[in-house]
Amino acid sequence: MKNLKTKSVGIIHLGKREKSGSQILEKLKQYGFQVEQWDVTNKDFKLTGVEHLDVIIVNIGNVIFDYDSLLDQIFDLEVKVIINEALYSNKLIGNSRQSWERHLLHKVDSTFSVLPKYIRVNSPKGELVDLNKYGINQVWILAASIGGPEAIQAFLSEFKGNEKILFIIIQHMDKEFVPMMHKQFSGSSQLKIKIPLSGMKVEEAHCLIHPVDEFMTFSNGTINLESMNKVYTYTPCIDECTSNLVNEIENINIAVFSGMSSDGIRAAELVKAKGNKVITQTEESCVLSSIISGVKEKLTIDFDGMPNEMADYIIKTL
Repeated sequence: MKNLKTKSVGIIHLGKREKSGSQILEKLKQYGFQVEQWDVTNKDFKLTGVEHLDVIIVNIGNVIFDYDSLLDQIFDLEVKVIINEALYSNKLIGNSRQSWERHLLHKVDSTFSVLPKYIRVNSPKGELVDLNKYGINQVWILAASIGGPEAIQAFLSEFKGNEKILFIIIQHMDKEFVPMMHKQFSGSSQLKIKIPLSGMKVEEAHCLIHPVDEFMTFSNGTINLESMNKVYTYTPCIDECTSNLVNEIENINIAVFSGMSSDGIRAAELVKAKGNKVITQTEESCVLSSIISGVKEKLTIDFDGMPNEMADYIIKTL
């Protein structure tokens, strides 16, 4: 983000580092802030070398020591201080979490609006979003579970980064592992891999990691997130996320990778029912192949191969 009024942000984690505190860190880095952080686990901690900071965020976690003296040190500085009750913000999901993020970012830097920058405009019933007008010729869901990250990593490494494709990874995982997966995929691929934010433009990414507890919607060239109101056995649920996407995007295809469960079989059926492509990782190369064998029992696939061969198949169809 350009023209930030605030440049340097310090994050102090009081007690055990909480999930929401790590989320703050990732958001700040994503928007281009210079970030420093400290883990404080005892009352004798002395905060030094922070005079250059513009803002300090104090994440209060499960603290078992008296931290009043540390807060006194911080409040004596000529720095904006933001207190985040991290134990409570941990529990926020969906629209509530987005609202918390916007308000916190606005406190850090008034460049950020406390209101959503883009508001979803409902399309006429039955009308799908055509991403061709945004320079995307193909959309592929990459569905996976156990063994999937390694297979998807090998698959993504085959692309040069100039292909007119949007990949959407729906990988079974817990929410706290999303940043780790983002780092893993980004380190071995020339594609721009992003964790989506509401208001992000479609052109900003070649590959999106589907949120664990939110659905993605597309409107006027932007991505928006809407909270999932149901709890599913698997997170994110491949079947439900795919059901949402095939009712959002025109000409969406699916590549199914290694995994154990039946979640993903209905997803492949939904894509095929739209007349689009379903390809699979060859079962012999999977850590576990339950999803793939279930897909093959239900329908005729368009291609089966190793992850690099799946990538080559897609490249040849461009």
